[in-house]
Amino acid sequence: MESEWMNLCESLCVFKDTAKDWWSIISRRYSEEWRAYHTLSHISHLHELFCQWRQRIADLDIVQLAIFFHDIVYDPMAKDNEWQSVILFKKFALDGKLSEEIVERVSDMIMATVTHSVENKKEDLDLCLFLDFDMAILGQEDAVYDDYAKKIRQEYCHYEEEAYTQGRIKVLESIVKSEYIYHYETFMRHQQGIT
Repeated sequence: MESEWMNLCESLCVFKDTAKDWWSIISRRYSEEWRAYHTLSHISHLHELFCQWRQRIADLDIVQLAIFFHDIVYDPMAKDNEWQSVILFKKFALDGKLSEEIVERVSDMIMATVTHSVENKKEDLDLCLFLDFDMAILGQEDAVYDDYAKKIRQEYCHYEEEAYTQGRIKVLESIVKSEYIYHYETFMRHQQGIT
């Protein structure tokens, strides 16, 4: 992932030293000891999906930035991880001298992961695909999903089993009650094995 990060920064005209400094921050954050699922492996999986679907993405740099920064702050005991991730992204944007347009767009994508809803932005294919990448784990084969579920349980080990189970049921029920789990129909069909 480091080489992908450096390539992205080069595309954004971010100085190499700045890019290296921020890779150290990114790799350290995603390697925090309490993380089991929200690690660099998660980012790598989203990047694989990004590469598979890149022909459909209008702004590759924006989506890649959202992938790298959407979980950079992840504390299972906190309720403002997305907002804190935006704050850290804005620090990078300042160091990297990114435009306000980029800052706003990436920040909006990160904040969209709070609900994984596109609301009135269904025509925003980049946003739809980014959110679908993040939810792709839900459509994986049983063994992969089971591994994901175990890792999420590890991250929430501070909860007693009953409290965790009730909370997880609420999360999964809210997903099932959504009109769609995936926002881009072609991606949804791909997840379902329909060509």
